[in-house]
Amino acid sequence: MKIISLILLLMALTAASARADNNATEALGDSCMKINDTFNAMRYYGEALQTDSSDAIKEKMAHCLFMRGEYRKCAAMLETTARKGTDSLTAETMRRLFDCYRYMDNTAKQIEWGNRLLNRCPMDGIVTAYMAHIYNSDDNISSPQKAYDITARYMQTDSACLPVLREYADANFLMRDYGKAINAYNRLLELGDSTYNTVYSLGMAYMQTGKNPMARRWLTKAAEKSKMQNAGCLYRLGIVCVDMDSVAEGIDYLEKSIELMQPDHTVLFVVKRALGEGYYKQGKYWSAIYAWREALKLNRNSMATIFNTAQAYGLMGKHDMEKAYYRTSLSMAALVKPNKELNQMVEQAETAVGMKENFNGNIISLPAN
Repeated sequence: MKIISLILLLMALTAASARADNNATEALGDSCMKINDTFNAMRYYGEALQTDSSDAIKEKMAHCLFMRGEYRKCAAMLETTARKGTDSLTAETMRRLFDCYRYMDNTAKQIEWGNRLLNRCPMDGIVTAYMAHIYNSDDNISSPQKAYDITARYMQTDSACLPVLREYADANFLMRDYGKAINAYNRLLELGDSTYNTVYSLGMAYMQTGKNPMARRWLTKAAEKSKMQNAGCLYRLGIVCVDMDSVAEGIDYLEKSIELMQPDHTVLFVVKRALGEGYYKQGKYWSAIYAWREALKLNRNSMATIFNTAQAYGLMGKHDMEKAYYRTSLSMAALVKPNKELNQMVEQAETAVGMKENFNGNIISLPAN
């Protein structure tokens, strides 16, 4: 009997010692987290989890993962805890799950946890605003009515929460209740929110109601805030000015908006040239020719693109066009310092043209058609 008692005592002492060691390891992880040392905190929490897989330590490890941007791992760990029922989760843990799915762009799970959070914490303004933003802006959901419902419900208690009020205003705008939208945007201005989006949206709302003087006022402020770099704002301002017979000013805004809508010619040239190369490798030579000719409209000085176009015409049996493009590339090559690659191109082009030619420093124009 004494032996059994001794064994039980030793087992109890061993368990107590293990718990003490585990608590010490967990405490080391906690200390690391106080100074945002997530690297070492993960190591200590990992050791603690080997002997204690309690939800408390899992949540600490999940917090660590969240801070390191490992949102998928964090969500997976917290979801195992959530399977026991959301009643066992703290609001902080639920918020962490919500944020994980927000950063992962998992809209369905974000809505799921957002609804659970708002059932638990109906006055969480940030989550209310995030949820409303999904309903206002996600093209796959597009439900401004839901955005209106949750923001209006929140605002029955707190009408001065800026993120919520912004989404409330946008929901009204999207539902074409421009009067309510105007009131909400003006309320935002009263509360100190004079950001570009608020001013621009207010201008658009006035424009929709035909109040051109007010639309012009706020669209002008928005254009100034954007340093005249937002095409949408400028063309709306231009339309309003023309409607108000400030024609010269309106035309100026409209022309600026057109300039901003034009693509970057340098980038577009690179894209079209690469597209031609892709078609050429596929053996789609007509498509390659079209892409390269479109590229040359943006940069007529690309000798390599002209040379490639000549090759493609040759493969299609269009030898007049082949020779014409080769002659242009040869006239350009004559002005460039020779190198091995260039010499090979010149030799190929001269063979196709059937002669050597002295261009006297002139560049032969590309064919018109």
